[in-house]
Amino acid sequence: MKDKLKAHYLKFGPRPFVIAVVFVLIVTDLLNSFYMKLYWKGKDMSNLIVRRTAMVNKLSLEDFSPDTLLEMTKFVDKMFMFFLLIVLANNFFFYFFYLRKKLWAQGYVLFYALTAALFSVTFIMDNGDLGAGWMIYNISTIFIYAYIFMGVKVTKLETTLEDGKKGR
Repeated sequence: MKDKLKAHYLKFGPRPFVIAVVFVLIVTDLLNSFYMKLYWKGKDMSNLIVRRTAMVNKLSLEDFSPDTLLEMTKFVDKMFMFFLLIVLANNFFFYFFYLRKKLWAQGYVLFYALTAALFSVTFIMDNGDLGAGWMIYNISTIFIYAYIFMGVKVTKLETTLEDGKKGR
């Protein structure tokens, strides 16, 4: 069974498989970031965070001017966007080294595909009022990430070894 799976994934060769995996992961990362931004804005998370922070610190929002509240919510928005940028940069770093046949980067891609599939399941349960497109996207990414996970897992040696050397 494992040999049949390996033959399926390596039908076009190890290098094209790795390139296709990285391309699909980059596209899904960018789409996930776009939808996360829509989710963030749709739920008005910045305003919610500012209100909860004020409540925890026993501050009254009436003590702040509307400009101050707007500045605080914009700051929280920018922090979230920076967080998304850091996540994307982190993922792109590992994708780059997966392309360079590094075994440790392949481990990250393997773990990422598994956790991203689980993350998609959680977004199916709470679609954040983003509509049917978001729901269909998450259902499809479960299968995409599971497919990538299985492919990376069964092609471990073929995609990280080069000329008999370990991909370290």
